[in-house]
Amino acid sequence: MKNSELASKLKEHFANQSVITTKEITEVLVNAFPELSPSTISWRLNQLKKEKLIYQTGRGLYSFEFKPEYTPDFSLKAKRLYNRIKPLCKADLSMWDTQMLNDIGETSVDRYWMFLSTNKEELEPLFENMLDFSKQTFLQPDKEVISRYLMAHNEAVIITPLVSETPLYKSGEYTTPTIEGLLVNVWLKYESYLQPIGFDIKTLYEKAFKKYSVNQSKLLRYAARRDKRNEINEFIKSIA
Repeated sequence: MKNSELASKLKEHFANQSVITTKEITEVLVNAFPELSPSTISWRLNQLKKEKLIYQTGRGLYSFEFKPEYTPDFSLKAKRLYNRIKPLCKADLSMWDTQMLNDIGETSVDRYWMFLSTNKEELEPLFENMLDFSKQTFLQPDKEVISRYLMAHNEAVIITPLVSETPLYKSGEYTTPTIEGLLVNVWLKYESYLQPIGFDIKTLYEKAFKKYSVNQSKLLRYAARRDKRNEINEFIKSIA
């Protein structure tokens, strides 16, 4: 059987599933071709991937639908601000902002907040160096500061620690979380920062998974690093 015919057979069998596992694929192939050895089945699966008849979306997870990688389109405002801040920071500096969330979720929240993350040792010096900036800057604000002060500003910069093993994407001079890291950050920042200004987490996750290739294994590894694996995993299942 040609690989294209095999892919069609699998598509027909899993017509009601957006994501399938290696185990599920193997079971179908074993039932259809009991003479195939495990090594041959593994080889056929690799051939399907190589010929782009199936796409891997995580460890042991596959989809028949091609989705592009998420590549952030940094606004001119984001680039200018990042370029001004980067020389003040010796360590890695990662940024993401609410405009990126608008792009992913196809929303129009009018607040422009940039979230900057770097090593803990750099936080205080960076914050002090940014006090003369025209944009209001907040260093790890608690709920009271967010509610009483941050919410009053349409534009602001929030500085937080960069967690080790954060999945990052580098585009030229700019560093930002990957789509997986961004979705976990959205989860962590949702209740305090994002929900009050109009973002909807269900919409953000649904749009992200619909539009882009999201590696669920990578997302859940980072979620586990932030002690949120179970909650996020159950949420993803609920919107699948």
